[in-house]
Amino acid sequence: METKIETTNTGGKVLAFYGEELVGRLEFSFDGNVMSIDHTYAFKKGMGIGGVLVSAANDYAISKGLKVMPVCSFASAWYLRNPQFKDFLVQKD
Repeated sequence: METKIETTNTGGKVLAFYGEELVGRLEFSFDGNVMSIDHTYAFKKGMGIGGVLVSAANDYAISKGLKVMPVCSFASAWYLRNPQFKDFLVQKD
């Protein structure tokens, strides 16, 4: 599975492709040095798409020196299963 990240000044998205087919999408937004993971969509079940999307977003945030706020429930659950990234998290108010 391949991922592609597209960004703007206010946010962006991670797209997941299986071959030529778009199989998932994650949307994020920026607030200063915090990247909020707002929505995660997997268009096919049982392929681990959501995990691939959040992992790619997490890697992007780390590479840019950003903190992460997992707003969507899937991203929150992913971070609970991956506690090695807890130092990069910011909690919701």
